[in-house]
Amino acid sequence: MGSVRNGVGHGSNGADILNKSTAGASFLMLTQLFTKMLTFLLNQLLIRLISPRVFGISAYLEFIVSMVLFFSREGERLSIQRTRDISSGNTSDSKHRTGKYVERTPEGTLQSIINFGYIPLVVGGPLSIVILAWQYNSQNFQESLLMLPYYRITIVLVWLLMMLELAAEPLYAINQFQLNFGKRSKYESIGVFGRCIVTFAVIAVVLRTSRVSSLEYDALAVMAFALGQFGYSLLIFLQYHLNFAKENRTKLPKEQNSLVLSKIYTPSEAGDYYFDPKILAIWRSLFILMIFKHFLTEGDKLLINYLCTVEQQGTYAVVCNYGSIIARLVFQPIEESLRLLFTKMLSVKSEENIRKSYNVMRYLGIFYLNLSLLIGIAGYTNAAYFLLILLGGRASKWANTGIFDIFPQYIVYIPFLAFNGILEAFFNSVADGNEIRRFSIFMSFLTLIVLCSLYVFITHFKFGLSGLILANALNMTLRIGYCSIFIKSFYFRNGITINYRGILKRISGSLATFIIVAYCQYLALNNRVKSTSITDVIKSALLCLVYLVYMIYADRTILKDPLMDFKNRLLDRKKSSKQD
Repeated sequence: MGSVRNGVGHGSNGADILNKSTAGASFLMLTQLFTKMLTFLLNQLLIRLISPRVFGISAYLEFIVSMVLFFSREGERLSIQRTRDISSGNTSDSKHRTGKYVERTPEGTLQSIINFGYIPLVVGGPLSIVILAWQYNSQNFQESLLMLPYYRITIVLVWLLMMLELAAEPLYAINQFQLNFGKRSKYESIGVFGRCIVTFAVIAVVLRTSRVSSLEYDALAVMAFALGQFGYSLLIFLQYHLNFAKENRTKLPKEQNSLVLSKIYTPSEAGDYYFDPKILAIWRSLFILMIFKHFLTEGDKLLINYLCTVEQQGTYAVVCNYGSIIARLVFQPIEESLRLLFTKMLSVKSEENIRKSYNVMRYLGIFYLNLSLLIGIAGYTNAAYFLLILLGGRASKWANTGIFDIFPQYIVYIPFLAFNGILEAFFNSVADGNEIRRFSIFMSFLTLIVLCSLYVFITHFKFGLSGLILANALNMTLRIGYCSIFIKSFYFRNGITINYRGILKRISGSLATFIIVAYCQYLALNNRVKSTSITDVIKSALLCLVYLVYMIYADRTILKDPLMDFKNRLLDRKKSSKQD
C-alpha cells in the first residue's frame, strides 16, 4: 500500500492536507458521477422491466446490508483516522522483535491500522446473523421474501457479500489513512460497473425464459439484485487484496505488513498491544454514537418495514435513488473529504489550522445555501415531470403509489441532509470522548422524538411517505442545531467569534433573489408551482439560470481564492518542469 512516508506525514502542514483533501473530493465526485450514472442507467432499464414489489423487496435487502455494514464499520472508519502518524518519529531506541511483534515504526503504524480494520469483521459476523434472524420473523420478511422461490440462495448471497466487504476493510482503512482516494475511486468504479453488468445480465436471461412464472420471475429478479451486489463486494475484496500483495512484494522484509493480526511493540508507551488503546477508547464512544445515528438516519426504513407495504417501500426506494443523485454526486464526497481534512488538520490546533478550518466551513456554508435555494427552485418545480419521463410506459403502474407527489417533497429534503452532513463531519473530527458521550445522550432522546413523530405522521395523520420525509426533516433540523452550537463553542474557545450579522448580510441578496425568481416562476407557469409540459420546464430553466448567474456573481470573492491557488500551482509546476 505504500509507506506512510508517502501518505500524510506528521509534519504535513494544513495547506498540504487541504490540497490532498481537495483532490480527494474531486476524485470522489468523479467516482460518484461515474457510478451514479451507471446506477441511473441500470435503474432506467430495470424500472421498465420489474414491478414496484420487486424494487421494494430489493430495497428491503439493501437496508439489511447497509444496517450491518454501518454498525460494523462506521465507528472504526471514524476513529482510525485519529491514529498518530509517526513517520517522522524517532525509533532508534526501539528493540527489534520478530514473529508476531511489530516495532512502532512507520510500517508499524500501518500494521496497527490493519489490526484495527478487523474489528468490523469481528463485530459484523455475529451481528449479521442476529439481524437476519430478527428480520426473518418480521411480517415483511415472511410476506415478501419467504414467499418467493430460491429465497435461501438469496439470503446466503446477502450474508456472503457482507462478509466480503468487511474482510476488505483493513486495506480500505490504509487507503483512507493515506488519503489515497485515487485507488478507492478506481476500485469502486470497477465494482459498480460489475454490479450493473451482473444485475442486468441475470434479468435479461430470465426475460428470455418463457417458462418462468410471475412468482419465479420476481424471485429471480430479487436474486439478480443480490448477485449484482455480491459481484460488487467480490471485486472490491479482490482488488484491495491483490494490490496489497503486489505492493508488499516491492518492500524490504522488515517494511512489509501482514494481514495476520500482529502485536505492536511501543517502548515509549504503555506496553504492547494489538489495538491502539487510545483509538479503541474513541471507537467505543463512536460505536454507541453510530447506533443512534443509524437509527436516526436509517430508522425510517426500519419503521416503514412495519408501517408500509412492500410497494410503498419500492416507491420510497425509487424516490431515494433518483432524489439522492445530487447528494451522492456533490454533497457526499465533500462530506467524506471534509471529515478527513478536519481530523488531520485539527489534530494539532495551531492558530493557522483553526483559521483555515473556519474559512472552509464559512465558504462551504454559503455555497451550500445558494445551491440549496437553486435546488428548491428547480427541483421541486420540475421533479415530477422529469420522473414521468424517466418512468416512460411504466408510469401508469407507478401512478397509484403517489410517487409523483412524494418525489418533489424528497428534493426539498436534500438540503437538510447536506447541511447536516458537513456539520456532523466537523463534529466527528474534533469532538473528544465527553463531547461524543453528550451527543450520544442527545441522539438517544432525538431517536425517540423522531420515531414517535414518524409513527404519528403515518398512523394518525395518514401522511404516508410524506410523513416519513417530514420526520426526517425534523431529525436533520435538530441535529443541525446541535452541531451548530458545538461549532460556535469550538471556535469561541479558540479565539474566533462567528459574525452572524455579517453572514446574514452576505446571504440576504441570495434570499431576496430566490424570492423574486420563485415568484416570477409561479407567474410564468400560470399560477402553478409544478411543471406539466416541456414549455414549463424551459421557462423554469431560464429563470433558474438567472439565479445561477447571480449566485456566481455574488460568490465571486469566494471563488477567487481557490482559482488563484489553482493558478499558482499550475505556475509552480511549469517552473519545476523547466528546471528539470
